[in-house]
Amino acid sequence: MVASLKEHKGPVNSIVMRANDSECVSASSDGSCIIWDLSRFARNNSLFASTFFKAVLYHPDESQIVTTGTDRKITWWDAFDGQAIRILDGSDSAELNSLAISPNGEVVVSGGGDKDVKLWGYDEGHCFYVGKGHSGAVNKVKISPDMSKIVSVGAEGAIFIWDYVTPGGLEE
Repeated sequence: MVASLKEHKGPVNSIVMRANDSECVSASSDGSCIIWDLSRFARNNSLFASTFFKAVLYHPDESQIVTTGTDRKITWWDAFDGQAIRILDGSDSAELNSLAISPNGEVVVSGGGDKDVKLWGYDEGHCFYVGKGHSGAVNKVKISPDMSKIVSVGAEGAIFIWDYVTPGGLEE
């Protein structure tokens, strides 16, 4: 072990690395996301919300961080100053468990306790498509590197493969 970073007061549910390995963001049930400097092994910044954070990711250009959790919100944050940029209602009824972002940064996919897989336009924050089929909570979502498929896994044990559709119905 090289270092131990202990500032969270609850379980850490998600962690994502910056592409150059200089930084990572951890998301916790304590209501905080911590941006860690991995050369100094110290906190650079913190994000706070009234939620148990379940998922965190960087936009591909790493200028923004996107989070979700038990408050049913999807929140965009400035990666430099930690300020919330946009907050959307990701679900009307249940917590969100997972987020994925397309390699080109144009789409966010969410999944959660409402059993839906939702495709959101990154810039406009509009929900373009809702995939229904899971009979249990959606635990994880991923977008294939070639952006042809979305894969979701549910608490009921199902693995669903969805065709990726560009927001607005335009082909890539």
